[in-house]
Amino acid sequence: MDPARTEIRLPAPVRYALIRQGPGGPQTVVARGDLLFHPQDPARSWNVEEVTAGSLVLRQGPRGRPQALPVGSPLAGMPGWIFTGTALVEEVHYRYRVVDRTPHPDPILVTLQGARALLEVEIRPSQPAPPEGAPRVAAAPPAPAPAPPARATLDGDMLEKLRIQETSPGLYEMPAAEVQAVLDNAGRVLADLAPLVLPHLSLQTGLTFQITSAAGDGVLSAQGFTVTAPKLAERAGIQVGDTILRVNGQPVDGVASLYRLFQAVRQDPALHTVQVELDRRGSRLTKTYRVR
Repeated sequence: MDPARTEIRLPAPVRYALIRQGPGGPQTVVARGDLLFHPQDPARSWNVEEVTAGSLVLRQGPRGRPQALPVGSPLAGMPGWIFTGTALVEEVHYRYRVVDRTPHPDPILVTLQGARALLEVEIRPSQPAPPEGAPRVAAAPPAPAPAPPARATLDGDMLEKLRIQETSPGLYEMPAAEVQAVLDNAGRVLADLAPLVLPHLSLQTGLTFQITSAAGDGVLSAQGFTVTAPKLAERAGIQVGDTILRVNGQPVDGVASLYRLFQAVRQDPALHTVQVELDRRGSRLTKTYRVR
């Protein structure tokens, strides 16, 4: 195998949709259950409901109506983005390119040969190293064109100012105005999270994702989100080794589920309670957060 690639063999062939990001722009690939984010407003997203050999079904937001697009269709609300086709993929190869800025938060399709797809993930020098065994690819020389503006990142100072008070074991209260200030920066939260999701394949756990953010670090798998460094989340009663299983009854079982949960909290003005179910050393616990 080429040493510049990390190979992931999918348990079964997966139908991916190919999306061209603007005229002459790069391509990305999405499968059922993935999310597509607006390039200027990451708080707006489209759920990928289905991918067939000749169509792509998208739904905007949790209450939108599904829309079936034939090959060659533009994506509504995504300026210049085109659904160019589909491919049945059995193997995915990732490579990492260290860059000063990450204009492409989603993995970019480099080549598609038969059922093998090569994707490139841009990472910043300040980001943690890719998972063990994932090769690095040297940064390309800077292009003569003006560099794109730096991406917004999660405001750690804002999170530190969020007051979280434990009123009784497992029950926490947070001021509504301060919570709203965090949710109003949803685009910045997503922009901070997206480029820091690194895929990793383990024979023991399958496909997992290493996630780093100002709120906390951890590993996301089909079994939940296991915390490796709680950081600011420690004030909310989260400990190293905790595995978050469900939020308000919804499973935490993939990257797409994290985005959906975040949007559900942000888009529901009547939401005053968030319940987090977690596993701590074999014991099930529930953390309840009330917004006052």
